[in-house]
Amino acid sequence: MTCGLSGGPAKYFMKREKQSCIFDDLSAEYYDLNLTPSGDQREAIVGGGREHCGPRYRVERNGFDFYVIEFIASGKGTLFIHGKTHPLCAGTLFLYGPNISHKIRTDSDEPLVKHYVIFAGSDLVRQVKATELFKKPRHTPYPARICSMFENLLAAGSEGGRHRNEICILQLKQLILSIDETALSQREMQLPSWQTYLRVVRYIEQHFPDIQNLDQVSEMCHTDKAYLCRLFKRYTDETPLHMLTRLKMRQAAERMLSDSGLPVKQAAEQAGYSDAGYFSRVFKRIFGVAPETYVKTFCRGA
Repeated sequence: MTCGLSGGPAKYFMKREKQSCIFDDLSAEYYDLNLTPSGDQREAIVGGGREHCGPRYRVERNGFDFYVIEFIASGKGTLFIHGKTHPLCAGTLFLYGPNISHKIRTDSDEPLVKHYVIFAGSDLVRQVKATELFKKPRHTPYPARICSMFENLLAAGSEGGRHRNEICILQLKQLILSIDETALSQREMQLPSWQTYLRVVRYIEQHFPDIQNLDQVSEMCHTDKAYLCRLFKRYTDETPLHMLTRLKMRQAAERMLSDSGLPVKQAAEQAGYSDAGYFSRVFKRIFGVAPETYVKTFCRGA
């Protein structure tokens, strides 16, 4: 890992592209993996890092030699890309690359802190071109999760292990899939329907051990049960009932693993199921195996 002042992505081969930049970084950490990927390479990470921008940070260029995904961890700024200006704030994600002109400016009072990863290769480019992120900036409702992925990339890229290239490529693929699956436009993030969905999800996550049915969720979240189901269909592939059941079964599984002698009947009662047979069928539907098999599998040799 290299620390100190840095030009961020601009230090990677910007000679061919017209640019006007002020790299006023207060500090930066970055890693280099493959600075000269071959033209026929299918997957390559050039490098990446994290920048704490100074108040005068500004980037203006007509393109970039490789593709770059940037993530705003904190601070404010503006981005001009694809002919439009977008506000930058915590949770914003955007992509640029060859022939994609862009301008990035930080707010002088709240300078940007941002992560980036630079990559090339036909397979990775094809994967990212199939996402909405390639067309326009996105905003993640789970900034801590995305930030953790970038931090993992920084850590893996900075290590000297013989598999670090492969590890980083796998982590980048996971990052692209996570962004495509969960990120929204800033307009979508402000919709009342999305805010209601988040409120319901948070309620279920925080109170699932005590929730008996969806009527209780609907009442506590002040929303109609049918509308609740439509929200989940719109924003996820999981129904609210499946989410509630999955969380209950996960907790039951953790209890049985921590106490391998816990009878299934008792585990069922603790999860709110009076019928142990029904509990076992639901458990198998979630995990693919019966509770007894699950415990034997994961406790073997313990």
